[in-house]
Amino acid sequence: MILMAAGRGLIWQDWDDVYLVYQPSSTETHVFNETTAQILKCLEHGSLSTAAAKERTEAALGVGPGELSADDFAFATMRLEELGLVERLDDVSAAQ
Repeated sequence: MILMAAGRGLIWQDWDDVYLVYQPSSTETHVFNETTAQILKCLEHGSLSTAAAKERTEAALGVGPGELSADDFAFATMRLEELGLVERLDDVSAAQ
């Protein structure tokens, strides 16, 4: 499974562990925790497999491999997908 950022031109503001993200394409403002924000930031530079996105998110959060719960990661990516900020691709060739 491949994840890619669908939202472009996002405007970020953060206060400690709360992130406000304005999405110009939908004119919506979203409030994210640090985990969700870091997932989205990891995808800003290109598509990643779900495993690689989880690994990069863990590194950005400063936690060890496997310390970010798979359920928490899956819930956050599902929510980002619902908001139109992340797309999930089944075929690796579709991301190229």
